[in-house]
Amino acid sequence: MRLLVTSFLCLCFFILPVAAEELKPDIQKMARDLDDKNLDLEQKFPQFEILISNKDSIDAFAFLDELALAGKDKGKYFQARFNCLKAIIIYLKNYKYILPEKHGKPAKADSVKQQVYELFSPAMDLAYKTEDDYLIAFVNMNYARVYRMLGELGTAMIYAKSATDIYEKNSYNVNPHNYQFVAEMMYKVREYDECIRYGLKAVHEWQISPNQNKILTLNCINTGALAYHRLQNHDSASYYYKQALQLAKKHEDTVWAGIVSGNMGQVYFAIQQYDSAYSLLMQDYTISKKFGYYNNAANSLQWAARTNLARSNISTALFEVNEAMDLLKIWPDSNYLKNTYYTKALILRQMGEYDSAFHYNDLYSALNHSLEKEIATNSLDISRAKLDNEINRYNIQNLKNQKQAGLLLRNLIIVFILVISMFILLILNSKRLKEKLQKGIVEREKLLMEQEIRSAKEQLSMFTNNMIEKANLIKKLEMEVKHTEDNYERQSIISVLSNQTILTDEDWNNFKSYFVKIHPGFLMKLREDFPGITLAERRMAALIRLRLTTKQMASMLGISIDSVHKTKQRLKQRLQVPSDTSLDEIVMAIK
Repeated sequence: MRLLVTSFLCLCFFILPVAAEELKPDIQKMARDLDDKNLDLEQKFPQFEILISNKDSIDAFAFLDELALAGKDKGKYFQARFNCLKAIIIYLKNYKYILPEKHGKPAKADSVKQQVYELFSPAMDLAYKTEDDYLIAFVNMNYARVYRMLGELGTAMIYAKSATDIYEKNSYNVNPHNYQFVAEMMYKVREYDECIRYGLKAVHEWQISPNQNKILTLNCINTGALAYHRLQNHDSASYYYKQALQLAKKHEDTVWAGIVSGNMGQVYFAIQQYDSAYSLLMQDYTISKKFGYYNNAANSLQWAARTNLARSNISTALFEVNEAMDLLKIWPDSNYLKNTYYTKALILRQMGEYDSAFHYNDLYSALNHSLEKEIATNSLDISRAKLDNEINRYNIQNLKNQKQAGLLLRNLIIVFILVISMFILLILNSKRLKEKLQKGIVEREKLLMEQEIRSAKEQLSMFTNNMIEKANLIKKLEMEVKHTEDNYERQSIISVLSNQTILTDEDWNNFKSYFVKIHPGFLMKLREDFPGITLAERRMAALIRLRLTTKQMASMLGISIDSVHKTKQRLKQRLQVPSDTSLDEIVMAIK
């Protein structure tokens, strides 16, 4: 529950302190400056950005073409910095500060990404070739800036971290924006321990900075508290939330006070202090709605609904969750919508409206799967970015070897040894890089497979419970039929019974689609090894494989416990199980 944190951070990078009209477009001087090894990038580069970005698109790119022509005879410093500058202008002229979280990405996002990559990739190579750590860190950070705004969170995180670590290693002053940027990216890709570490560094740097930004300091503290919250370290989360709340009240920032209150409310919910949780959540809802942050208001309201459900206030909970869904229509947010679907499924389930509960649980599962897949993709982006760094380091090492070989050309024996050594090294490194690439592909496929299996297990569990609840409902109706004297009411209940089905063909097909994801090949193996096996016997084998109790099996299949035993006996005969061997053991052994 953060108030456009990433938006604010990115604006801090892009909004610059120099007025455009004060800058004179001297292309030749700019080319010389970009080629100057000792250029103060913290001061001069932002001026170049605002100078060019304030032109219209045609003039901006014409200016860049003239600048490229003026620098055609310049060295690596010019080309690396020029590529960064052009990549940033391409982004600015195509996105105009549009944030993906709120507005979505334009259709030409892929084209922009490709153009940016084709500029940053050689810029990174040139920076490494200079062996200038400051330039390497500068390119890394600009790479991270643009890729974050393009939605590539994993790539942005690894390059921002690389830049910050290089600054630290060489004792350069680290801008608190950089620490905060890394902390934000770490949170988004769920690296919570690292998020806390860099977030606290940002807080410290903001507190000692002569340009201390109170709101960004508050934001850093809140981010650290969120990370502790996700790690279920509730004591530390509460400690930092209270610090953030005090700072918000001190600076009379009502919106932030509401947001932090809502976050604290979630902690109180987790430790089952529902009255305190509800009060704080409603405070955030009221403030966020008043100031137009409807997505944040919706999330706090659905948590309030979950709190009322825990307090058995079901009707109030239903009203609140429905209003939360209405607010998310005004300001859509996938993560908050996922939470709201889950809460509504819980409420409907408690009300006994199982079909509707199952529907919202399906919506929750589908959206959750999509979001988890996005997180997995960002994790793969991290792996690819790490691999890029490995390749860059390999290239710089290779350059050093070539330089060393050039100094020893007069000695033919040493040259021969070096050539052989380099050849062997290249083969070994090539093999190692191929192995790393293959390992990355295998890990990616494994991660996606695990996510699919985890999702299938959740959906199968919900499906199974839904079937059992249907069976229990029928039993309840049957009991009412037995004790009903009124003939009209009796006929009505019998009509309801006649319309109930347990594990129809459609139910079995749905069940089977989830089952085979967890136990692939099981049902096919049964049919291959035992051609005469019936559908009822296959269903019984599947339920045994899930380790269900006899009572659960009876409920799901809509038969008596005695019928379950008979079906098991027939299955045992079909599988030719010896009398001294357990049917369950034989079924569990089938792969």
